[in-house]
Amino acid sequence: MRSAAPESATVEALQEVVFGPHSALYAHVRDVVVGLGDRPASGRTYGEQTEVAPGLLRAVIAGLGRTAREIATDTWLRGALCDWAQVAAPRLLLVLTGHFDLAIGAILALGDGSDYQQQCLAELDTGAALGVLALTELGGTNGADQQTRATWDGATRSFVLTTPTAQSTKMMPNVAGRTPRIVVVTARLIVDGRDEGVLPFLMRLRAADGAVADGVEIVRLPDKPGAPMDHAMIRFDGIRLPREALLGGDWARMNDDGQLHCALEPRRRFHAAISVLGNGRLDLATAATASARAAIAGLANYAQQRRPGGKRMIERDAVQLDLVSTLPATYAATVLGRRVRQMRAESTGSAAEQSLWSMLLKPLLSEAAEQVLTVMRRRAAAQAAFRVNYIADWIDNLEAIITAEGENQIMQVTAGKSQLDLTALQLPDTPALLPWYLKLLIKREEAIAVALRGRRYDAAGVVLGRDGAAIKLATATAERLAATALLTEAAAATNPAARRLLESMAAAYALDRIEARGTWYNTHQLVSSQLAGALTSELIGHYRALFDGAPLLIEAFNTPHLTGAPMFAADYIAAWKAYAGWDETTFR
Repeated sequence: MRSAAPESATVEALQEVVFGPHSALYAHVRDVVVGLGDRPASGRTYGEQTEVAPGLLRAVIAGLGRTAREIATDTWLRGALCDWAQVAAPRLLLVLTGHFDLAIGAILALGDGSDYQQQCLAELDTGAALGVLALTELGGTNGADQQTRATWDGATRSFVLTTPTAQSTKMMPNVAGRTPRIVVVTARLIVDGRDEGVLPFLMRLRAADGAVADGVEIVRLPDKPGAPMDHAMIRFDGIRLPREALLGGDWARMNDDGQLHCALEPRRRFHAAISVLGNGRLDLATAATASARAAIAGLANYAQQRRPGGKRMIERDAVQLDLVSTLPATYAATVLGRRVRQMRAESTGSAAEQSLWSMLLKPLLSEAAEQVLTVMRRRAAAQAAFRVNYIADWIDNLEAIITAEGENQIMQVTAGKSQLDLTALQLPDTPALLPWYLKLLIKREEAIAVALRGRRYDAAGVVLGRDGAAIKLATATAERLAATALLTEAAAATNPAARRLLESMAAAYALDRIEARGTWYNTHQLVSSQLAGALTSELIGHYRALFDGAPLLIEAFNTPHLTGAPMFAADYIAAWKAYAGWDETTFR
């Protein structure tokens, strides 16, 4: 029998891998979020569910004892809040990045400190008003080609916001409910007939009584299957905004003389305006991974108890493989997300580099989480179908995450076509000596990059052109970085058991990626049939080692007790009895 003391030390070491030096902060935020009591409930309409989030937002701000702007500017606190909201308050997560990253973040990064902007910020600080970004148009996001217009009126010293065509209607902002809304709207600035590019403008869309501002029409959009939000279309018909509504940072100002002074040429202004999206992408990515960790913990708990045919689920080798094969990808995504958050907190790299990291991170982490949640949902079968066990809500939120702050494929295309060299991206403390399996990931990434620069797209695999090759490159870079993140943690680990587990996870993650790209490696003569057989055997060996260590790896997730969720209960049968209101006298 193993000693409890060494196991405890190993769990602590693994918790540091998951949370870094911020375990206490994450535990505190977890308890605050769990205390909100946002349990999946039956019988509520979609519209009724969309009204829950604003109250949760106000409660969590009060519970954390920090103003919203303090939360927005604390990279670790904001990340912990998003992570645990996805796990224990899924409806809260849906409004967090819009409020903290996109609205408050835009005011703090691009504001001029005017009374108008400070008044809006004060309302956002307590959650009295909900912050939203209105970016995407019905015809598409369209980047610097957006068609919503903000025309400067020198006579009244105000901007006149208009929607000239149906295609330029703002699409999807969550503004249909009556909760007060303060919105950052991107629009094409017109001054004296000149097109000055796309810039952000700050406005009160809904007042304290829920009334819509004059000159604005809001149409509620149809319900979605899950992830309830009060999405709407917005049409502007001559609403006037004060001069102080322009958010231009230190590079764009409307002076007293009614002239725009801007340091950037018009086509570049849009990209500077949406720089706040990077934090939202990071927060959504790590939140996705948090629910993957929780889902693994839930299935592991349930599989220990469930006895189909008299044999525990966890004793079935197919279940074991499904459970253990999700751990390397989940840990790799977790560590990569944490390390990029550290880089963001320390302002490492240029703004362009930080944006690129976020664009690589969000697709990898959210899609890895989606794959994990799908496996957990299917293995838990009927149990996971019920919202009371959270997994269904996590999956619905994952669909929203994959779309929000830039749809994943668009992120990958943009990252893959970046002027920056993806193959040169390195995590701090990357070991000088790399194992053979990581070198194979690097060879694939470099081969795709070279081919893409030479416009030989078929070298990336099954693609039809440049966009497809860019996606392959972005994916290869992100997977190489994820494997490197695990390897770096293994090299730094001082606990021997934790180090062995991390080494196995780094190898298993990379080997799984190589096996999944087997045809590519065979075509490029990088993996022989003999090596392929050895690779499979080694991967199986790592999975066996990881299954032995799975209880410690899962305990390190620090998953909260989700009240009322039978899958997460110490006795799932007793939990269902409690749900039914049955006691021991019920059955005789």
